[in-house]
Amino acid sequence: MKTIRFQSLHRRLLFVTVISVLYCIGCANIDDILKDIGEPSEGDRVIIADMPIGEVEVLLAESDPVQVTVEVSGWLPDSCTTHRQTHSARDGNTITIQITTTRPEGFACATVATEYQETVVVGPLPAGDYTVNVNGVEQEFRVD
Repeated sequence: MKTIRFQSLHRRLLFVTVISVLYCIGCANIDDILKDIGEPSEGDRVIIADMPIGEVEVLLAESDPVQVTVEVSGWLPDSCTTHRQTHSARDGNTITIQITTTRPEGFACATVATEYQETVVVGPLPAGDYTVNVNGVEQEFRVD
């Protein structure tokens, strides 16, 4: 929620700055500018991408069966990018987690990296050697 409020504030400040500069220069009609600038809406195109991942840590709970969770840290690359979806799947001894982001296409956004952390519950696993892959970052672990 804070990210959405920050994005809205950022867009409004950017709007006011652009209007002020153009008005002072006198090179644009204010009505034309107001028609072209606005908030993104549901019909706008968006860019969906994998989130950049910094670190993956596997946590094993001392229980029977062993409960596995994955701590993921990454970042949102600019002020317009938000978390979209986290999807996990297991194929044999490989756990794949994909975390995606979304951002409106064609918007000027402040290049401010924001940390992102998420805990993904994998669940109980039988004894064995495993690999978890989060957006291409791999971590191996063993369940005894």
